[in-house]
Amino acid sequence: MPNDPSPFSREPLSITVAGTRFTIPYRPAALWVEAIDNLRSLAARLAEPDDREALADLVIDVPGAREELERESLRILGEAAGRSWWETGRLLNTSVQPEVLGRLVLSGADAWSRSVAEWCAAVYALCVKGQDEKGRVRFDFTLSVPPPGYEDAWDDGTSDPQSTAAFLASLKRG
Repeated sequence: MPNDPSPFSREPLSITVAGTRFTIPYRPAALWVEAIDNLRSLAARLAEPDDREALADLVIDVPGAREELERESLRILGEAAGRSWWETGRLLNTSVQPEVLGRLVLSGADAWSRSVAEWCAAVYALCVKGQDEKGRVRFDFTLSVPPPGYEDAWDDGTSDPQSTAAFLASLKRG
């Protein structure tokens, strides 16, 4: 389980890939939502542009760097929200569903002014609002179960050239 930081924290996060430490600056929830479409390179997508380039170079030049970046991406996803990475990912993906996003906007929640932890808490509160105990337990269960094959570590089972090329392209997107 990730550390349980304050949901109001604006502290930067650190990752280490191929022995090189990078600092990921505070990013509002909106940028986490935009970056969530590729969990494996999430840390790089949230990094400063120069660090994004350096991470891409490490992935190309250092064996095992891609896997380290993937692990670090999942780790900071959980660390930033104080939840497991898959719970955070599910809540971020839920937040862009039209009805959920509409209700968040109507309530005054702004993903550009909230931390990822605050945003996930708001999504969670919206999703369980009005549910009885059984409904809430069911929702909690759907959040808490790790995705198949991801119980211990990220492993998409691919290392073919096309997959690597797509992964590298996702690193360079901002």
